[in-house]
Amino acid sequence: MIEITHRNTGKRLLRIKNESLRGCKLAGLDLAGADFREFDLSACRISGCNLSDSDFSDANLSRSKIDNCVIKRATFADTDLRESDLSDSVFELSKFINCDARNAKFHHTRFNNGVLSKCNFQQTDFFFADARANFRNSNLTNANLFGANLTAADFTNANLEGANMTEAKITRAVFAYAKMKDSIGTNGRPWGFAIKSKEIKKPWWKIWDESKT
Repeated sequence: MIEITHRNTGKRLLRIKNESLRGCKLAGLDLAGADFREFDLSACRISGCNLSDSDFSDANLSRSKIDNCVIKRATFADTDLRESDLSDSVFELSKFINCDARNAKFHHTRFNNGVLSKCNFQQTDFFFADARANFRNSNLTNANLFGANLTAADFTNANLEGANMTEAKITRAVFAYAKMKDSIGTNGRPWGFAIKSKEIKKPWWKIWDESKT
């Protein structure tokens, strides 16, 4: 028997007659404020739930799929999100600190005004995500940020080596001290790509005249 309780009041929100939540299926539930700390939610399917203000610190969400959920102001600290799919959900004002989200998928996910700091987003997919957030000190090596809204995002000290930002919105974004080697800019070309100005060839007589001076 497993009970999911409110993180602050301790009120029981859900009782499940299983010994583990691994591989569970939850749909259409109101679990706002739930305490999922240290829970094993790996390979779970969670759809259409309200998980706002919940705490997923030290939880295992690897290979899980969470879609069409509202998860505002939630806490993800030291959470295992490897190979998870959290697409089409709302994480506004949520905090992701020191999480491992390698190879995760966040298609069209909304992170605006959130914190995604000190996380490992290596090869993570933010395809058209609303990622107007704080990515300070995070690892986004080879991440896919194609079409993402990165307006005013903060990438200070982040690692964006090999990241793809084609068609992303980066107005007012901060890249102070960020590593950008082999990253792709918004125009689909290597970051910092510049067209070399065409050298104007001088007539042979001018070159000859200059050599006399």
